[in-house]
Amino acid sequence: MHRYSTCSITIQENEWVVDYALRNRHVKLVETGLEVGEPGMSSFKEQRFHPSLKLCKRVYPHLQNMDGFFVAKFRKFANGVKSVEAATTAAEELELKKVARAKKAKENARKKSQKNAKKFEIAKLEAEAKEKKAEPKKEAESSGGKKRKDKAGEKTNK
Repeated sequence: MHRYSTCSITIQENEWVVDYALRNRHVKLVETGLEVGEPGMSSFKEQRFHPSLKLCKRVYPHLQNMDGFFVAKFRKFANGVKSVEAATTAAEELELKKVARAKKAKENARKKSQKNAKKFEIAKLEAEAKEKKAEPKKEAESSGGKKRKDKAGEKTNK
């Protein structure tokens, strides 16, 4: 998040600058989170600004009993120039965060599943290797390790 603020209440330093950023950069305005102040202006005399400027806050000295200032909060969604949609509400921001968390959780679950599958495969291969090692011993034990002569006189393992 990026903030733009001034200690001024002039339209030229505030709404004009923010309107320029919305028209020429990949940014959206989001709610400032401030409880004090009046909404930003979407028009002034014959000048019309982006409608999302209402998400900005203007603090007037004669209304809020403090110095005048202006605050805008941007969310950058790409590098470069030109914005297509330039406004999100707090609810939309929460939804975007929720989607991002769900996507990350899904990716983590996929990675964990792959890791567990690899562990299972390794354990399976190790068990097969142990069985192969144990097979010759079992054959030797089952014959008792004694050598006998068959009828032809040849030695055999039984």
